[in-house]
Amino acid sequence: MYPEQFRLPQVTEHVLAWLERRRPGFGEWSDEVEAQLLAEARLALADVTHRFSEVAEDPGYWNRLERGVFTVVLPRYFQLAREHHALQRRKYGLWRGGDLLSRAAYTGAGIAAAVAIALTRVPDWFEPLPFAFILFGPFLPDMQQSFFERRYRRQLTTLVRDMAVEQQQLEAYRPLDESDRPALEAGETPSKEKS
Repeated sequence: MYPEQFRLPQVTEHVLAWLERRRPGFGEWSDEVEAQLLAEARLALADVTHRFSEVAEDPGYWNRLERGVFTVVLPRYFQLAREHHALQRRKYGLWRGGDLLSRAAYTGAGIAAAVAIALTRVPDWFEPLPFAFILFGPFLPDMQQSFFERRYRRQLTTLVRDMAVEQQQLEAYRPLDESDRPALEAGETPSKEKS
């Protein structure tokens, strides 16, 4: 019907990218933060609306698309972003926030485990475990942080993919009060069929 950039999944991706560039700059999550992000979403949509008006004039389609963004996309995004934002503010729940001392402690625990295993009789399959801790201990906080970031990106990607189904409903459903033609010119009357 319309180019891909004016379909709900791509518009959703544009709005989410716009919001994600601004979200990390906010402090604690609050109603005020949500209101500011809502205003940012309106700016992102205004950007796309301007480009859409250059291609087509279909206010009914565009109003339904905007309604989909505000009633489907943004509530789901706010829930995901609220949880992830809180996780980021707590430094992903990492011990000591993943600072240098915690990284040294992970490595030290690996060394202590290696010494304990060397001095005691343990099964052979335990022996590589402390060496893995020694090698990967300094990077453990980074790996944990990367895990949470990837999980959040996957959730946002799933949200964008879900909008493809919403787009199908958007195209299939046309309210009865919406005319076949986008708008009649001022003073123009619908032509009657000739008998």
